[in-house]
Amino acid sequence: MKAQSILAAVALLVAAGTTFAADTNEAAVDQAFRNTGSSTLTRAQVKADTIAARKAGLLDTNEAYQDPAYMAPRAKNAEVKAQLAAKQVKDKTAQ
Repeated sequence: MKAQSILAAVALLVAAGTTFAADTNEAAVDQAFRNTGSSTLTRAQVKADTIAARKAGLLDTNEAYQDPAYMAPRAKNAEVKAQLAAKQVKDKTAQ
């Protein structure tokens, strides 16, 4: 009875060990990605290509993720400027 319990425990440990073994396909993909070499494009060319693709609608964007590196700064409209001025006046009177 004791030998059967030990044998069952060893079998379970071996099965668990093979379950947690590294996936060789994943390792091969990682290594292939590392060996692709360096890019021939400059950073400015990559940025220009990305901006052009975004304007053409080729990249996915949504409300949850807007990459600020490629967003052009916008000028404040008159309404925003008026709200900012009113807040500054209110803050000065509160002090």
